[in-house]
Amino acid sequence: MSRKEKDTNDQEYCFLQEAVQEPHKRKPAGIIKRAVYVIVLAVFFGGTASVTFWKVQDVLEKRDARIYRESLLNDAKETSAGTKQTPRPSTESDMLAAYENYWDRIKNIGEQCNKAIVTVDKLHTESWYQRSDKEDVLQSGLIFKRRGSSLYVLTQVSSLVEKGSLEVSFANGKSAAATLVATDDNLGIAVLRMDVNDISKSTMNQIYVIDFTQDASDTALELNDRVLLFGCPNGIMKSVMPGNVVNTDMTVQAVDDCLTVYVTDIAYTEGGDGFVSDIEGRMVGMITDAYQRTTGDTNWAFISAEDIAVAAEAIVEEKTPVTFGIRGKDMENGKGIYVTEVQLKSPAYHGGVRVADVIDSIDGNKIRSMKDLSLCLSTHERGDRITVGLCRSCSGKQKKKSVKVELK
Repeated sequence: MSRKEKDTNDQEYCFLQEAVQEPHKRKPAGIIKRAVYVIVLAVFFGGTASVTFWKVQDVLEKRDARIYRESLLNDAKETSAGTKQTPRPSTESDMLAAYENYWDRIKNIGEQCNKAIVTVDKLHTESWYQRSDKEDVLQSGLIFKRRGSSLYVLTQVSSLVEKGSLEVSFANGKSAAATLVATDDNLGIAVLRMDVNDISKSTMNQIYVIDFTQDASDTALELNDRVLLFGCPNGIMKSVMPGNVVNTDMTVQAVDDCLTVYVTDIAYTEGGDGFVSDIEGRMVGMITDAYQRTTGDTNWAFISAEDIAVAAEAIVEEKTPVTFGIRGKDMENGKGIYVTEVQLKSPAYHGGVRVADVIDSIDGNKIRSMKDLSLCLSTHERGDRITVGLCRSCSGKQKKKSVKVELK
């Protein structure tokens, strides 16, 4: 074979030589270097990202804390001055001091209010080891009045207080017997009485009386007002829960009255009970779950102290409240009360008041709302006869009418 032919054959079958060439072997040292390089990069970028995230989070937390402290400081200034003021720059220490003072104030108010709280339990005659835990049902009560040798406690109507023979425990662990004076099922309140002579002097010195019946009319709340729940709002006796009023426009129809109900942003706890104070330490209401259909069961709601005060005072004075026997809605522009329900065999029913009537006067005095009706009834006694002026629709026409009603 000539040299030329050999070269031609080599070129023609060169692809076979390439196909059988041995693969190039990578050196282990090169692989290790690449792995180390990747690990170093991962550690570097991971560390950088972590530090950056930590720094940003720290800055955001400080910013939020600064904004919150500034808000508290402004609120404290507005509260002390009684009017809204233009916020002014303050130092970090001033804002921190305002923040600490605010929560110290909340704590002190809670502690002071809880000095008026007692634990209501049934009167036990058996030994402690004979008691059943299942029978122990506790609820909170508020000492709201002292008259002569009697202390009066406000609490909720329940199967416990209806037993009559009760025991009240104070903060120092001492206890005294209590009796049920009366209940107001319309409001869901009960009043108990204790004899001061059954309570030691040391215990009496620790008791704080919150007589909300004297200034209940001055405790109206506005939206976003701060309040404290105390007593047993979360199922733990002597607990305190701060929050804000989130709804002031809610009312509940009751017999012969229309109750003002405030809703808070404080989480509802089944089985809890207690009372409500403003940040001045005044009782402004009593928490209740009696109107869950209206208020819902997500957050706590409470009846205003103004609605409770008259009924509680009447029970203390052992006055039997009179009954008219209707439920109604306030008409627009104070034109009277639209009757939505007349209780069967009530004084209003026997007197001739019917559903869809509009009551506008009693004994010649203008009645603009259910509150006016409740106030008017509180000035009467059982057996009094009143003249009720009303409008009734007959064949599409409004006719004036007056009926005589004997209160019971």
